[in-house]
Amino acid sequence: MVPKSECQPAAQTNTSTRDNYRKGLDLGRAGRHEEALAAFSESLTVDPLFALAYVGKGFALGKLGRYEEEIESCERAIEIDPSCIDAWNTKAFALGVLGRFEEKVVCCEQALHIDPKNALAWNNKGVALGMLGHFNEEIRCCDRALSLRPRYLSAMVNKGYALGRSKRYEEEIACYDRALKIYPYYFSALFYRAVALNHMKRFIEALGMLDQALEIDPDHPKALYQKGLSLSALGRHVEAIQYLERALALDSTIADAWVVLSNSCFMLGILDESARAFDKAYYIDVHEVRSGFIKGMSLLKTGKFDDAIRSFSEVLGILLR
Repeated sequence: MVPKSECQPAAQTNTSTRDNYRKGLDLGRAGRHEEALAAFSESLTVDPLFALAYVGKGFALGKLGRYEEEIESCERAIEIDPSCIDAWNTKAFALGVLGRFEEKVVCCEQALHIDPKNALAWNNKGVALGMLGHFNEEIRCCDRALSLRPRYLSAMVNKGYALGRSKRYEEEIACYDRALKIYPYYFSALFYRAVALNHMKRFIEALGMLDQALEIDPDHPKALYQKGLSLSALGRHVEAIQYLERALALDSTIADAWVVLSNSCFMLGILDESARAFDKAYYIDVHEVRSGFIKGMSLLKTGKFDDAIRSFSEVLGILLR
């Protein structure tokens, strides 16, 4: 839940308002976000200048998938208390979910202007820069976050991911190993370590990692796809098909999974299924290329050049596949 210590409640906040705020925090921690939203709203009915309650309300809205409203609630908190780092960080997260990464960077920089030692803001800024294709800058931000919080698991994984995007796979794996040494059941570290191993063609090792990850989340479609990929690369096509079909039953939009399924079916002589899977991948790719190109042109027209470059890079990646 949103920390309570990063910005101060209004001096006139009464006991009833604080009680509703604390109730909202407790409900949020329990995953009862509709009820948390009601508690924060009640707190604001009594004291409409209680900045932290707006942050809590925004957080609850985000958990309910209402990200635009989350941003609006955080902006109201910032109007009341411009130094409220919780509001800047929570708004930054929502902007990232909506793919507004340049705005997310600006938001994180506002938080860091207030508190240059805020590890969460450094990590969030790094993620946004990575999504804009600035992987070296993401690594530097994650390093800064880790210098402030040496056991910050999310920053370790984000740094690893950035290293992987730069094809520095050994260094990437070292980041995940560091995270797993602290918490051996951290799904993201297990999963991305397996992806790195697949990139390095160390498929048997990748399978071991994926088995551990799937014990934690048996229905994670991308983990199932990666296991299918590993099995296909090892020539174990019957098993690969089982995992790929499971992945695609959960998420039929993974074009790479359709490609690998097509290849495995082809290797087993199941030509009709191979052709069908290839067609599925092709139509997903065509849609994504068209959407990515239109999005890129729109971003260029509005002067959002980093976002536009990222969109065009994604299109190029699909075409090269």
